[in-house]
Amino acid sequence: MARKTAEETERTRQQILRGARDLFIRRGYNAASMEDIRKHANVSKGSIYYHFKSKQQLLMEIFEQKTIEWIEGWRKSEKPDMPAVEKLYALADYWQEDFDDPFLKVVDEFLTSQGVDTGTFEKMIELAQMQYPVIQAIIEEGVAAGAFKRDDPAELAYIFAATMGGLGMAYYEKVPRDRMQAIYRKAAELFVRGISAK
Repeated sequence: MARKTAEETERTRQQILRGARDLFIRRGYNAASMEDIRKHANVSKGSIYYHFKSKQQLLMEIFEQKTIEWIEGWRKSEKPDMPAVEKLYALADYWQEDFDDPFLKVVDEFLTSQGVDTGTFEKMIELAQMQYPVIQAIIEEGVAAGAFKRDDPAELAYIFAATMGGLGMAYYEKVPRDRMQAIYRKAAELFVRGISAK
């Protein structure tokens, strides 16, 4: 039997990740077994365990992909000529829209129903922190343009991320979409007002 090329191996890996993501969303993290994922992804038992030792590893890989896609998606939608203030408003809108992603419910289920070990929890925090440089760059741009007062950009990025993340509770409280959009926008306005140089 011919050995798979690196490209074929990666294709199989991505097929498993797509299948797992879809099944997690359909059934929930707890209800989906590795065997269910294997069948749904249409791969052999050897293939799934070659790439992923556990369901938790699969979830973490999908979460990492999602984080990278979130950053890439923002970079594609960000308009370079847009003033920093408008970028923060647009980022708040982008953040709110992301809460429609059903995979976030899977992550929430995983975090609340599992005995998540310290290493896994730290890795999830590390992945979430990948968003900070995106915000920090906008704040630094605003400071350089004189729109924002001089302050610690890393600290401000953390405050903005914590505010946007905290507003995610609205998703679980079934707040209507149009109201959520208004709340995210208002939060961004309050933040901008607080750091405005004027």
